[in-house]
Amino acid sequence: MINIIKKDLRACFMTDTKTIIKLVVGLFIFSSILMGLSSVAIPLFLSYMFIFRSFYLDEANKCDYFFNSMPIDKEDIVYSKYIVSTLIIVLSILFTYFYSKILKHIFYIDLMYTQTMLSTLNILLILVSVSFPIMFKYGYKKSYIPINLVMGIILVFSLYITLKPRADIHIEGQENLIISDPKLLIISSVCVVIYIISMYISTKIYNKKEVAL
Repeated sequence: MINIIKKDLRACFMTDTKTIIKLVVGLFIFSSILMGLSSVAIPLFLSYMFIFRSFYLDEANKCDYFFNSMPIDKEDIVYSKYIVSTLIIVLSILFTYFYSKILKHIFYIDLMYTQTMLSTLNILLILVSVSFPIMFKYGYKKSYIPINLVMGIILVFSLYITLKPRADIHIEGQENLIISDPKLLIISSVCVVIYIISMYISTKIYNKKEVAL
């Protein structure tokens, strides 16, 4: 499975001119015009861009045919996607956290709080949990429209989350790193469980999927 994970990582982070332009334009928009949404929008944008890139490249290169001809367990292919997506989600949130600190020194606005990070994590876990079974069932091209509809719904929900009052506001000028909202911790636990269930569903779907040679 290690080799499959390496393959997915290379696919996700393979950069070209088009990808770099998208990154620059996206970061510029979320750092200026939509700065108020950046704490949620940037990790959502980065995760969406890199996670689903592996599905796109797999389909473009007809990797299913290759996997079918090799002694590779289909479960390992699914597990690899979820492991890599988890890594990308964590990295995107960490990147946004440090990026928000840079913006804070420039614009004197703190956009990334501890509870915002956890809320964003929950949103991304749900995005993957809903999207991956659809992707494994129908492939990237057929799933493109429904996945983007899911993204639209999540963006609206993200706007609601972003505009809510913060519960972890500064204490004497310092950010409170203790998450004081037990409901958020419960929601996060539920999201993790849903994520694991989604992985189980995806393995069942992909095991039953037949690739015509």
